[in-house]
Amino acid sequence: MRRLLGALIAVLLALAGCGVRPANQPQPSVAPTGGSPGVPASPTSPGLSPSQSATSATSAEVLQEQQFSLNDAAEFDDGLLIEIAGAVADKAAKTDRGAEATNGEIVIASVRIENKTKEPYDAETVLIGAQYGNSKDAQIIIDKTDELYSGFTGTIKPGGEAIASVGFAVPFSELRRVTFIVDPNDDVHEAISFTGTVNRN
Repeated sequence: MRRLLGALIAVLLALAGCGVRPANQPQPSVAPTGGSPGVPASPTSPGLSPSQSATSATSAEVLQEQQFSLNDAAEFDDGLLIEIAGAVADKAAKTDRGAEATNGEIVIASVRIENKTKEPYDAETVLIGAQYGNSKDAQIIIDKTDELYSGFTGTIKPGGEAIASVGFAVPFSELRRVTFIVDPNDDVHEAISFTGTVNRN
């Protein structure tokens, strides 16, 4: 696994393991990227729409070497790259459900997957979750206006990318330590996590 600390503020997610990984499994590397982490990106990939179901990544054990900061970038040896294109704290919209316990205080993360492999990547299996404070699970936000999603649907073609903006109920008092978990939930790539401070909008 290759790891470079992110010098830029943009946030990339790495795919990592929560167990013993097979010898033929692609390993993530981390590299800095550019961008604006305070502004969530919107879905921009034609032909790929984010999922609107209420599922999220479980709080699987993520090995220490697969835990990254929000300033890291990650790319598996096979070319699959995952990043947080932006993360921001905001108040839930009137149509949002799931933030009742936090009085409408939420965090929105834009998860970007770029497929630099030679094969199409089935993004439907990807699970996205969040935790805050001392590993307290954050409730995923259900948005009836389709601005927030719970994951991806469809396939990402080689050379293509997709973005899903996902909301989680996180109290503003806990913004100093928020962890995003991305679990590809497939037989090749393992779960990874990224932890850092999220700023308010």
